[in-house]
This record gives sequence, C-alpha cells and structure tokens, in this order.
Amino acid sequence: MADIDIAWLKATLEDAQEELENALARLDTDSMATVEEVLNRDLVRVYAKLNYALNTARMGQRALEQMSDDELIAWPTGMPFAYPDGDEAEDFEDMDPVKAR
Repeated sequence: MADIDIAWLKATLEDAQEELENALARLDTDSMATVEEVLNRDLVRVYAKLNYALNTARMGQRALEQMSDDELIAWPTGMPFAYPDGDEAEDFEDMDPVKAR
C-alpha cells in the first residue's frame, strides 16, 4: 500500500462522494423524470469517478499524462464483474484491483 498516493485517493473518493450525494439529493424531488436521470446519468458519473479513483491511485496526477480519458474512467482491471465470461471473482478480499493495472 505504500505506493498508493493516499492524498490523491482521498481527494478522488471525496469527488465521487460528492457526486453520489448530489444524486441522492435529486431523488428527494420524487419526480419519475428525475429518477430516470439519476439512474441513467448521475450513477454513471458516480461509477466513472470511483473508477477514476481506483485507476489513478498509484500514479496520482501522473496518470493524467499517461492514460487516455477512457482508461482513466474504465472499469478497473481485476475488479469483479469485469470478466468477459461473466464470472465474478472468487475471493474479492485477496484481489488488488489497483495492482492489476
């Protein structure tokens, strides 16, 4: 874990947290149109920000220069549900999705 930029990870997770809090607040409107927007837009943003946090945890800001925009927000390699055959990882606790990159 020593090679993870903790300050960067914390900042990126706080960004994801803010996006999730915004989505939750939007649900207070009880409008079906808003619910659809939360599902189809806001949650996509939350996942992108969480993926970004994982994908850049080791490189920190250097990742912005070394990875494409698509790589920055892609589902992290080695995470459950990312397998082409649909199999979930057997033991999630033993996985290090950041090392898998």
